[in-house]
Amino acid sequence: MLTVTSCAESVFYLNLESYEQKGRLMMKKGIAYYRFFLKEEAKYKINFISYLLSGVIQLIAILFIWRLVYSSTGNGVIEGLNYQEIILYTIISTIATQFMELNNDYQIAGDIQDGNLSYELIRPVSYIYKLFFQGLASSTVSILLISVPTMIGVITYLSIHTSFQIAIVRALLFLLIVTISMGLMFCTNLLFGYSAFYLNYSWGFLLFKGTFIRLLSGALFPLIMLPESIRTIFLKSPFSYLTYFPTMVFLGKLTTGDIISNLVIQFIWLAVFIVLCLVLWRHSIKTITINGG
Repeated sequence: MLTVTSCAESVFYLNLESYEQKGRLMMKKGIAYYRFFLKEEAKYKINFISYLLSGVIQLIAILFIWRLVYSSTGNGVIEGLNYQEIILYTIISTIATQFMELNNDYQIAGDIQDGNLSYELIRPVSYIYKLFFQGLASSTVSILLISVPTMIGVITYLSIHTSFQIAIVRALLFLLIVTISMGLMFCTNLLFGYSAFYLNYSWGFLLFKGTFIRLLSGALFPLIMLPESIRTIFLKSPFSYLTYFPTMVFLGKLTTGDIISNLVIQFIWLAVFIVLCLVLWRHSIKTITINGG
C-alpha cells in the first residue's frame, strides 16, 4: 500500500530525472550552438588576420612607450614594477583581453536593428543562452591562436626566473580567474547591449563602452600607477577584476590572502551582475522597438 511518504519520494525522483534530462538537452543544444558558431568564426580568416596584425602593432607601440617612460626614471621602478615586469604585465593583460572578446553586446544591437530579435525570441532555446555560446566561440579563436602560445612563452620565462612549479600555479590561478572574468564580461556586455532597446543607434555607445572598460579594467596600464584617490575607486569597481586582478596574480604581485579575498569579491560582483541582467532583460523585452523586418 502506497504511503504519503513513498508518493512524495516518487514525485521527487521523477522531477529530479526530468530536470536532469532537460539539463542534458540544454547542454547538447549549447554544444551544438558552440560548434556552429566556431565554424562561422573560422570562415572569416581575413578579419582575424587583420585583428591579429592590429593587435601586434598596438602591443609594439605600447611596449615602445613604456621603454621611453622607464628610460626617464632614475631607478627603473614605477610603483613597484620594473621594466621587465611592466613588459610582462602588458603581455599578460593582452592574454586576458582575448578571453573577453565575447562581442555579445554588438550581437544584441545588430539583432534589434535588423529585426532578427523577434525571430530569436520564439526559438525554443533562450536567446541569452545562445548568446553565451556564440560569445564563447568568438573568444575561443583568439584564445587558441593568441593566448595559448603567449601563455606558454610567459610560463617559460617565469620558469627560468622563478621555478616551473610556481609558474604553473600562477598560470592555473590566472586561468581560474579569467574564466570567472568571462562570466562577468558577458554580463557587462549584456547590460550595455540592452541599451539597444532604448536607443535608436547604440553603436557609438558600445564603442565608448569598449574604451571605458579597457581603462577601468587595467588593460591599458596597471591601475597601481594611478594617483591613490583615483586608484582606490578603480580597484573597487567590478571591471578591475577583468584584467588587472588576473594579470597581477600571474605576475605574483598579490599575496594568498589578497587572492582569496578578491576572488570572493569577484564572485559577489558576478552574482550581482547576473541578477541585474535577468531583471533588466525582462524589462527590456517589454519595451522593445525593432527596426527592420
